[in-house]
Amino acid sequence: MKTFKSISKLVLIAFTIVLSSCSKDNDSSSSTPITPSGSYITATVDGASFSTSIAGISTASGSRSGSGEFTLIQVVGADINSNSIAINLLGITTTGTYTLNADSDSVLAYTPPTGGLSYSTGGCSDVSGTMNVTFIDNTKIEGTFSFTGKDVDNCATSATKTVTNGSFRCVFVN
Repeated sequence: MKTFKSISKLVLIAFTIVLSSCSKDNDSSSSTPITPSGSYITATVDGASFSTSIAGISTASGSRSGSGEFTLIQVVGADINSNSIAINLLGITTTGTYTLNADSDSVLAYTPPTGGLSYSTGGCSDVSGTMNVTFIDNTKIEGTFSFTGKDVDNCATSATKTVTNGSFRCVFVN
């Protein structure tokens, strides 16, 4: 039992050392934002900040499947208030700027945690978005986006959500 307690203390000390050596100096007066190294989504939704980084850990993840025109890239993440942004790209395999609207196969969406609504670029004729893919390969995708979305179940009377300053990176999960 004494050996078990000694090992437990050593593990606890090692864990504390690792945590303290990994902490970042987060100077809030710095004008340079800290960019996460893994997957993330950030944006401004109707003027409010959205970030998938919660206590330094990102909730964003995604995958890539298929090939060529059937390549499907899905990236999703939520903020601390359970709002989420989803990026679904079909057939996008190269860098460039893409327009997403009711006629495109790709969709950008914002979903608040209540009400069962999803404000997206798919389905309603008077909404659209722009996706700028700045990097893409078989392991990761990066880019920027903006869009105005509506609830596709109620295009005629739905309010809109405007998402600006969007940026993302997704290291694909295998």
